[in-house]
Amino acid sequence: MTTSNLHQASHDALFSIGEVLSRLREEFPDVSISKIRFLEANSLVAPERSPSGYRKFSVHDIERLRYVLRMQRDHFLPLKVIRENLDAMDRGLEAPTVEVTKPVPPRVLESTETLDRLATSTSVRLTESELIEHAGASETLVSHLKDFGLISHDGAGFFDGTDLGIVRAAVSLGNFGLEPRHLKTVLSSASREIDLFTPLVTAARSGKNGASKAQAEELTLQIANAILQLHELLIRSLIERQL
Repeated sequence: MTTSNLHQASHDALFSIGEVLSRLREEFPDVSISKIRFLEANSLVAPERSPSGYRKFSVHDIERLRYVLRMQRDHFLPLKVIRENLDAMDRGLEAPTVEVTKPVPPRVLESTETLDRLATSTSVRLTESELIEHAGASETLVSHLKDFGLISHDGAGFFDGTDLGIVRAAVSLGNFGLEPRHLKTVLSSASREIDLFTPLVTAARSGKNGASKAQAEELTLQIANAILQLHELLIRSLIERQL
């Protein structure tokens, strides 16, 4: 099951608890109405209620139930862990594989396709402990990166996929002796480059039609992609001159 399966909700199709039971029993013969109610009581699924009080389940709810039942049957995971996994996947992380029983950041964040990576990064939300684990970083490194303004969490305390990429890069550079205080120079350079294309993005966003925001976002990604490519070429050029 992919993250998109868990997040694909259908507001047009709602099912009674009996219909849900019929859909699940092909894969889970032992599932019962009391089991579904138990999972609801433990906040693993939250069906809508009709005006008369009957439960109405969406396709999204059914997929969540399938995920919970599979994790119990195939991996013997406790409900607490399954609930944590579902919460993480609701924040944009990928569902665990058969071998891995914890959600992980989407693989596209490790892609070399900059546009795909940038478009996905802001939809992912990671706790600080998840950030440290998936970046292979130390608490001290992450703390220093925060102190120097290289990464920051949102109002709810979550980091995004861009922060994850920054921490991973900092870990790699740390192997060559570069510390977060050295990387602040890169941040200052990036801030100056933003000034180059901010007027272009502002102009694209200023239109009153509904497409303006989408156009501005696409323009931002295209410019960011071009600047990153330019960075790579310039660094290669400077290195070659010094060799």
